[in-house]
Amino acid sequence: MVDPDRVICLSKQKYGEADLILRFISSGGDVFSAIAKSALKSRRRFGGGVLEPTHHMTITLSRPLSHYTGGNNDRLPVLTEAQLIDDFAALKTDYDRLSLGIEFVRWVGIVAREGDAHREVFNLLGHALKAAEQSQQLSLLKLHFQIKFLHLQGMLPLEERFVPFAKTPIREHELLAERWPQWRSMMSDAQGFLDSYMNI
Repeated sequence: MVDPDRVICLSKQKYGEADLILRFISSGGDVFSAIAKSALKSRRRFGGGVLEPTHHMTITLSRPLSHYTGGNNDRLPVLTEAQLIDDFAALKTDYDRLSLGIEFVRWVGIVAREGDAHREVFNLLGHALKAAEQSQQLSLLKLHFQIKFLHLQGMLPLEERFVPFAKTPIREHELLAERWPQWRSMMSDAQGFLDSYMNI
């Protein structure tokens, strides 16, 4: 058995009668899929709705990721245990907050490729989910995440207006409303850049 690692769940899908295939990004930046066998039946190992997109957890795999080289589901790492660290519960009390959190993990899931290092993306995602729980400026938080995410991917145009957003920590996103009052005019451009990048 390997030691547990901290991950954020990006997606899940049912496989067969009771299995789940999950996709994670780890604290070390690895993006990978794993199969949780009998997850829909086993309350002891995976109870309490722990295996949900946006959830931050520790997991244990039956063998290290390096052992698995095939592309079929029989060669996926087997998830043997998962313990919740943070389910970002406040997201679930508000539709707009939950929708934004799901968008964050969806964007990361589309762009992040298995085999590449995405440690900074893991940190950005975790901080953004935490910020979404209490933010009073969800549209600004969305814009801030898009710009920082594109910056980390090396896909942000070199324009002066993006610099304050790229350099400011995501947890301080509300301060940008005062420093950059014209931020709403950037929303369509940022979304367009992200959409274009995700379609590559």
